[in-house]
Amino acid sequence: MVICPAVLHAQEEPQAQRAKTDAEAIVVTARRKEETLTDVPASITAYSSDYLQKQNIQTFADYATKIPNLTFQYGQGTDFSSVGFVGGRQTVIRGVAGSNTTAYYINDTPVPASISPQVLNLDRIEVLKGPQGTLFGASSMGGNLRFITREPSLNDNSYVVQAQGGGTKGGGFDFDGNARADVVLVPDRVALNMAFGYLRESGFVSRRFPDGAGGFTTKGGQGRNDTYSGSISARFKLSDSIEATLSGIGQSSDLHGFPAAYAPLPGYQPQTYTLDRDRDVQEFSKDRWGLGSLALKYAGDGFSVISSTSYFARKTYEREDNTEGTNFFIENSLGVDAGNPALFTDNISRDRRFTQETRLSFDEGALLPHLSGTVGVFYQHKYTSFYQPAVIVPELGAAGFDPPYVTNQRYPAHEDNSAIFGELYYEVVPRLTVTLGLRHYWIKQKADAVLSQGIFNAPGGDFAPERRSRQQGFVPKAVASYKIGTDGTIYASAAKGFRVGGSQGRLPDFCSGDLAAIGRTQDDVQEYKSDTLWSYEVGAKNRFGRLNVSAAAFQIDWSNIQQQVALPTCTFSFIANAGKARIRGGELEISGRPVAELPLTIQLGLGYTNGKLIDPGLINQAPDTRLVQVPEWTATVGANYEHEIGANMSLFVSGDYSYTSSVKVANSAGGFLTRHPFNFVNANLGLRFGSSEIMLFGKNLLDKRLNLGDLYSSGFERQEILADGSAQRLPRAAVSRPRQLGVQYRLKF
Repeated sequence: MVICPAVLHAQEEPQAQRAKTDAEAIVVTARRKEETLTDVPASITAYSSDYLQKQNIQTFADYATKIPNLTFQYGQGTDFSSVGFVGGRQTVIRGVAGSNTTAYYINDTPVPASISPQVLNLDRIEVLKGPQGTLFGASSMGGNLRFITREPSLNDNSYVVQAQGGGTKGGGFDFDGNARADVVLVPDRVALNMAFGYLRESGFVSRRFPDGAGGFTTKGGQGRNDTYSGSISARFKLSDSIEATLSGIGQSSDLHGFPAAYAPLPGYQPQTYTLDRDRDVQEFSKDRWGLGSLALKYAGDGFSVISSTSYFARKTYEREDNTEGTNFFIENSLGVDAGNPALFTDNISRDRRFTQETRLSFDEGALLPHLSGTVGVFYQHKYTSFYQPAVIVPELGAAGFDPPYVTNQRYPAHEDNSAIFGELYYEVVPRLTVTLGLRHYWIKQKADAVLSQGIFNAPGGDFAPERRSRQQGFVPKAVASYKIGTDGTIYASAAKGFRVGGSQGRLPDFCSGDLAAIGRTQDDVQEYKSDTLWSYEVGAKNRFGRLNVSAAAFQIDWSNIQQQVALPTCTFSFIANAGKARIRGGELEISGRPVAELPLTIQLGLGYTNGKLIDPGLINQAPDTRLVQVPEWTATVGANYEHEIGANMSLFVSGDYSYTSSVKVANSAGGFLTRHPFNFVNANLGLRFGSSEIMLFGKNLLDKRLNLGDLYSSGFERQEILADGSAQRLPRAAVSRPRQLGVQYRLKF
């Protein structure tokens, strides 16, 4: 339910009033309108900007490791968006794993699930657990993660400047600097909010390669990340009932090499942060995205209308070193000695989205006694493109390959998603409310004609004609909730979730044997359909004095699963619909001040998930066994203590521990691996005086070397030769940042 211990705008209040705000209700917009958290009959975790600042949360991993029944990993993707480091991150909520199972939103705009804006101008982060398809549409099967930005104040000017510096063990200097301003241009009419920041995370990985003279050259600083971010928002109160907000937010990130290391089998753990490579290929990643939006709000007598129009654009460009794996395949599978040249792949992805949504909300009694609700229309046009340009390799031409490059292919796709939706809330008897929700969606998809060329394609290339598909359906939801006292709710719900189907590139001819063994052909696997699930949940939430407490239990029945099927001989994979799963679990969260006289806030969270694959479908897994990528336990505990030590001066200390149990991971060579548990310990110690604050911080204090998941390779996987002469894959995993220590200064005026 709640991780933050204070009201969402507590950071703007003087210290003398903080004790009062600890007892106030937390406001969220999980049902597309402002409500107190205890009034929403659903399991929600909310992070306020005050909590983000106190815990020194800056990156995705900082907060994602603290949410019960949420985990994440890199790789194991099911589409081209999962290739590489930037696009390869997936989020798993309540055991619903795979690409496009968790929807990400910035305000009212759905964005790719690998987007993670810097927190410098966020008002809050809301994590909605369980299917949210009625109000949020496709890809909300497991849940929804929403980034809510700050709204410009029409009354008060405020300014914040923050800078921090430190170091990463085995790395270099880390820096984060940002500034935020709220400026009232016309009191109560026009206001502006601006925020800008720069973050540098030093590289801590080294790569070593032959220097051509019998020795080796080592280059450090791999995994260095430089991120520039900014946002600007202008709010206009055009009349007492009409407001307009024009905003833009964007981010630019550059990775110098990937924060990744080899995780040799069978341990599947990073052993060293020095990588031995055959050739000097500098990997990198460039990620640029921006979102512009216009929101119009009209507040009438007993109703309101909100219209949001936005445009999102993103481009990523990554270079991945495939030298070892591809050369091994050429020599051992094709029987050709190409001279072991340097081989790399450039992956260029584009994502553009135009989104328009209009919602009408009406209060109880506006239409009928005891009835309130929200209805709306949604439209989004999405264009995506994945491109691997030809990289000419003279050694391939000399070895007889025509064309002399590994691949040259582009996969453009278009999607139009339209929907009408609504939720009605009817108070049957005092305190008992029934919610009925429904979404009717229409989705049209088009994959452009594709010519794939390269050394693994047929002479002249493999041509795949244009493909079109249509799908439509209904997403229902029903909830019964009962109000307990002034701050409590018990509820039971049933909701449907779905994930959009799609198309995929034609597999090379040398995969036909693997496909025939499972009863498929190259033509069969170019399209896959939606998969669906039903979620059943019971829960309770209440406030006990200054403590927020919530508990929930759920069961999810998942069918026609979009499975990633790995082909053992050709090593390619594809998506197919097959199999069934059942997921059961629960959550318990407690936050707030346990003792009114003691300035101590606590946060406790526990999640349990038991996911079983009832029917394995096409993947190599036994029935009634544990789902891959799903941890059984997640837990977090944190505390913040603040003590006044003088006039207008206070000392504060905070710390947290988070745990994610081991997960089963599919091995592309067949069988499964075990990814070891996550353990993170962080702590802060600081002093507030006047309008200033200085803080010492430490992250990953236990200096854990954690495997965050295989990077989904865009080429052939690297193999290592065993003592008996056989070969096995050598996974490369994204890894956690080592221990990080630093100091932060913050000034408000």
